[in-house]
This record gives sequence, C-alpha cells and structure tokens, in this order.
Amino acid sequence: MIVSFFRRFYTHFLRYFSFPLIGSLFFVILTQSSIAAGLFLGTAASTLMIFNWYYNLENAQDEEGGKVRLGIMTRFIIVFVTLFVWLRFPETFNIFAIAIGLLLGYVLIVFHAVRELTK
Repeated sequence: MIVSFFRRFYTHFLRYFSFPLIGSLFFVILTQSSIAAGLFLGTAASTLMIFNWYYNLENAQDEEGGKVRLGIMTRFIIVFVTLFVWLRFPETFNIFAIAIGLLLGYVLIVFHAVRELTK
C-alpha cells in the first residue's frame, strides 16, 4: 500500500519535480548562484507541500463520509520554514526564485488536472 502510494505520487508529480530539483542543484554546485539556490529551496518545499496535499487527497478518497483534511496548516508551516531560511540567509537564496519554486507545485496540480480531464 505504501509502495503503491509512492509510485502514484512519483507518476503524477515527483517525476516532473525531479527536473527542476536536480537541475537547480547542479547549477548551484557549479556556479553558487543565489537564483538557482532559491529555485532549489522553493522546489523542495513545493515538493513537500504537494506530497502533503496528495496524501490528504488519497485519504479523503479512501474515507466515506468523514472530515476531509486538506493539510493547509502543514503547507503554511512549510512555507514559513522556507521563508525563515531565506530570512536567515538572504544573500544565499533569491526570494523571487523561492516564490517560483513554491508556485511550481500549483502549476503541476493544474497540469495534472487538465491531463486527467482530457483522457
């Protein structure tokens, strides 16, 4: 069950996140760019947020009439921790790149929804 959940998460989201994560990580290692570091940090946080969202979505589909949890507080905490990292190291991470990385998850949700609707 856990393996199948991770397989579905990888198929729907993680394989798309892997390109900006790995690309920005290599770019940070090679150039020490604050933009690439911010993109990596934002994309990593976005990956955690989408994992949380997808986990709650799967649980809501498995339950039959219980309370549906969206994990909004957990996602807020992830964003706050990401912003605290930026506040601690503003010269290392670019805030605009962090914002783009954080928004990437929501772009992937829309992409996934459109892809599912056009099947």
